[in-house]
Amino acid sequence: MSSARPVVLSGRRGGTTHLEVELLASLPQDMRLIGGLAVMCRVGVPHRTTVDLDVITRGLDDHHESISGLALTSTGGGQYSFEGGLDLDVIDVAPESAEELLEVLSDGGLPVTDLELAVVAHTWAHDHAAPLDVVAVEDSTGDRLAEALGRLVATTVGLVVMKSAVVPLRASSKPEKRSSDLYDLGRLLTAGRPDRQEIATLPPTLREVTFGRLHDWFVDDSGRDRTYRDVRRFDEPLLDLDDVADAVEDLTAG
Repeated sequence: MSSARPVVLSGRRGGTTHLEVELLASLPQDMRLIGGLAVMCRVGVPHRTTVDLDVITRGLDDHHESISGLALTSTGGGQYSFEGGLDLDVIDVAPESAEELLEVLSDGGLPVTDLELAVVAHTWAHDHAAPLDVVAVEDSTGDRLAEALGRLVATTVGLVVMKSAVVPLRASSKPEKRSSDLYDLGRLLTAGRPDRQEIATLPPTLREVTFGRLHDWFVDDSGRDRTYRDVRRFDEPLLDLDDVADAVEDLTAG
């Protein structure tokens, strides 16, 4: 029996949550769950629905054949399609640790770029993921639909640093993803209960950039105005930006 903490997610039989948990259970055990389903696991429901599954791993080439055998199609680059219209996106993280990466990237004295920071954030989140027993139940009856036991899921802090790293990369090419990432960040900060002890283990560069961006998006007046425009279309549940600002200030004061 798994000793991981259980998380119960409700949905419809044959619906997205049911299918996502089934797919998660079929993937190689060392893959780490990120993305919308991971956010649901960390903040609880209700939360915005997701239509695909995102995971990170180290050494995708070692898993490609087994995943391709389960998928309907594989377009390359870690992208797969499955029955039920479900897509899987697998991100391959660096072989080094986040700390080693930052040491190499900073060696020339130049600032770390947004893209490099995203690589560091995903690597750190991969190496600090924690196991959960993810269970999907039918919302009307409570019947168990699927379970993925002992799966490694990005922590709240891991999700915060990843999303903080990728939002600037979404600004022009994927504005809708910027909006959903900012909404997820707000929910993670207010409902996800970031672990202060875990925050203390972040590499200083990653921590400083993350805190600075959170302040710009949720505390600074002009930044909050833009964030409000971005996230107001998400209404389940509504995001109170005053609560998010308080959470950011409380977190960064510690």
